[in-house]
Amino acid sequence: MHIHVIGAGVVGLTTAYYLVQKGHQVTVIDQEDGVAKGASYANGGQLSYCLSDPLGKPSLFYKFPSVVLGRDPAIKFNPPKNLKSLQWLYKFLIECSKTRHKKNSLDLLELSLLSKSLLKDMLCNIELDFSHKKSSKIVLYEDLTTFEKEISFFAEKKKLGSDNKKLSIEEVKRIEPSIESIKGNFVGAIYSQLDEVGDTYLFCKSLYAWLLEQNTSFLFNAKVTKLNRHKNKISSLTINSEELDVENIVICAGAMTEGLVKIFLPIIPVKGYSLTLSEGELNFSKSITLADKRMLLTKLGDRVRITGFADFLGIDTSQDEERVSQLFALAKDIAPQLADFNGTDIEQWAGVRPLTPSSVPIIGPSNNKGIYINSGQGFYGWTLACASGFRLAEFFK
Repeated sequence: MHIHVIGAGVVGLTTAYYLVQKGHQVTVIDQEDGVAKGASYANGGQLSYCLSDPLGKPSLFYKFPSVVLGRDPAIKFNPPKNLKSLQWLYKFLIECSKTRHKKNSLDLLELSLLSKSLLKDMLCNIELDFSHKKSSKIVLYEDLTTFEKEISFFAEKKKLGSDNKKLSIEEVKRIEPSIESIKGNFVGAIYSQLDEVGDTYLFCKSLYAWLLEQNTSFLFNAKVTKLNRHKNKISSLTINSEELDVENIVICAGAMTEGLVKIFLPIIPVKGYSLTLSEGELNFSKSITLADKRMLLTKLGDRVRITGFADFLGIDTSQDEERVSQLFALAKDIAPQLADFNGTDIEQWAGVRPLTPSSVPIIGPSNNKGIYINSGQGFYGWTLACASGFRLAEFFK
């Protein structure tokens, strides 16, 4: 079977990998000039298998008025401008309930741990070079209520395979001494030994090379502007004003997915930013997340990746120098010794992530025959990529 995958980011490439493994002929289409030029390019780099919690949670529900009023520097929020945005927001606020937050956390954990197992199997079959290592992860909390709610269902998580541990700040400093230098009134931490790191862009480049060896076709600089249907079935794609006949397509276009498929999908773009710098005065080996400030610090080889913020601004991939400067200033103030903030070799990035109200992705067939969706991985596109690709490929027996 010939299957066309729209999107050459990490989700699109892992989808292609599992389809090829099943013996299908695959063509990957992307509007950029190469792989991983969108949200996969310079994301946080953390493979958060046991710490992949949804954005919607009770604490955010109660903080939402302050978010709308612009009092939370970690989140920028434009009020809904149309019915679709209003519907998404309504569903998101429902997902912030204690019951829904718990269910979504467990669903994400199950998918994340599947990804961990699948990536391990993949690396046993093919050689990929992407600064991959087991790093463990520490999440630091300043809000006691949020911290207590996050640890309240550890028992259910452990049944699924999580190794999350509640630690005091003194305990976590013994595991990662560099935390002593981080400013913050921390009340506790969650620690996972199972979590890993890897450079998503390097992973995509390596997987792209392997797919080429398997005779996978790639169409770059190919912008899909229309899905053409006949009797509720996909028939062709309009690409750069020309038509390409297709039988089955998988849309892995991230935040652009709904705009392509032209059916309602509860997916909206959430913008994030990153800085990649040289190492600082203090070395650190564990991945660190500052939960209340929505900021991540990750070691990728000999570089430090700092990622932050969640901006609900629509489809906007511009750099936004003001926001990048805010991330730089915040990171320099909070963790001045963990990266070289005075160096000249600083890379900056901005990208939009596709987020569903529950933070759980949409994987499977649409209501149009031959059109499949693999999108909505939100902040965990890298973490969930292998499981997302694998589960999608399972629909093609």
